[in-house]
Amino acid sequence: MSNPRLQCAALERAFERTTFSQTDQAELYQQGVASYFSVQNRLQPTCFIAPSTPKEVSEIVGILSKNSCQFAIKSGGHGPPVGSSNIAEGVTLDLGRMKDVRLSADKTTAAVQAGAKWVDVYGALDQLGYAIPGGRAGNVGVGGLTLGGGNSFFTARSGFVCDSVKNFEVVLGNGTIVQANNKTNPDLFTALKGSSNNLGIVTTFDFVAFPQGNLWGGVAAYNATKPLEHLKAFVQFTDNLAKRPFGSLILLWSYAKATGLSFTNLYEYTGDVTGKGFSSSNFPSPEFDGFAPSSPIGPPVFSTLREANLTSLTGELNAPPELSNIFASITFTNKLTVLTRVGEIINEEFDKYKDQDFFVYLSFQFQPLPRLFTDEGLKRGPNVLGVDRYTDNNVFLLVNHAWSGAQYDAKIREVTVEVIGRLQGYLKSVNALKEFQYLNYAYQDQDPIGSYGPANVQKIKDASTKYDPLQVFQKLVPGGFKLADAGKKPLLPGNAANV
Repeated sequence: MSNPRLQCAALERAFERTTFSQTDQAELYQQGVASYFSVQNRLQPTCFIAPSTPKEVSEIVGILSKNSCQFAIKSGGHGPPVGSSNIAEGVTLDLGRMKDVRLSADKTTAAVQAGAKWVDVYGALDQLGYAIPGGRAGNVGVGGLTLGGGNSFFTARSGFVCDSVKNFEVVLGNGTIVQANNKTNPDLFTALKGSSNNLGIVTTFDFVAFPQGNLWGGVAAYNATKPLEHLKAFVQFTDNLAKRPFGSLILLWSYAKATGLSFTNLYEYTGDVTGKGFSSSNFPSPEFDGFAPSSPIGPPVFSTLREANLTSLTGELNAPPELSNIFASITFTNKLTVLTRVGEIINEEFDKYKDQDFFVYLSFQFQPLPRLFTDEGLKRGPNVLGVDRYTDNNVFLLVNHAWSGAQYDAKIREVTVEVIGRLQGYLKSVNALKEFQYLNYAYQDQDPIGSYGPANVQKIKDASTKYDPLQVFQKLVPGGFKLADAGKKPLLPGNAANV
């Protein structure tokens, strides 16, 4: 590998106002470091380089590839795994200046540059009365979420976010710019839908666009006194999505030092709300009957439920800043007895740690994964996620622990591995655990690409061999989940005892 300091010096000469380091445009450098969502990912690269056009990305990748200099690729910088979009010794290629959003003249396609965050996308499209499927938190980047699959408020209507891509503009490892769609480079087109940073740098995504007015939704907080009622309603909601695809739900089960145990549900209704009078006391029916104030769950103690546009709704779902975060992913069968025991294990873990000081909050987010999501996505073509192997309805579980202070890093990892080990041990014992791990939620020691199944891993590897013969994105981009590790890790190490 070449000396990154020499490469940064060369880049500074070639891209004078685009490259910044601790000694050149130091203020921009520090802004780049501080821009990462999770504190533990605020590494200090040798330099940042922030291109403004696909041509500049092409030239930069060509230089880095020719000189064998390691680099990282940053879209929004939201992923928690350390080094996934930053690098301590090397160049971080920051796409943040590339954030144009353009709706086509016929209003069927939105072209979005990879450095945009979803708040940029919704801010541009809301005022035009259009939308695309995208992130549910506005500060998440378009590039990482889409290439990891992507879940949205609209998944029940259009499949995963990657399924709504009509065309990828991609810079390959040799600096060449190519298009990938269902007619041009179709194998690359499919392989990009879930392969993260393994095949190239996508500079522009062309998404299917559709008319969209205001939605109903927001946050509803509850006292943690009726866990079974919440889980019953969640299971029914997930099983009914095929008949009621305008609903979107996240059930957030968390313990915070400041507030204790709580249930916070995130509701969104994506259908026409005109004249319906939906509010914090009038939920869309029948989609949210199981959670309505008149249901056994009862009314929330606090809510922001209202009619609002995507910019507003996704703005309030951003996680608290200036914390370190860890994510982990589990997928399992949507069955009440299963979710009930999962909830009991979570509460047992809370009880074990609630009086300790190493965390700000410990949270578990239950999200529907019905067969419907796959069926809707397949209408627009295949991806490599491998979720189509499941014919039943399932659940995404996001484990998200947050803390402040590097002295607690090891403890958080220990706690995360333990709880995932316990959950997986139980789920295996009742034949409810599914292999799939959602890449955007995966823990750094998990194997999300391997979880797609051998056939899909091979599709990505074949595309890598064909479009990146020098293996630039395997050898020079060390961060993230790499093809060399696919299928070689256990689902997650940990203690599966005491389930």
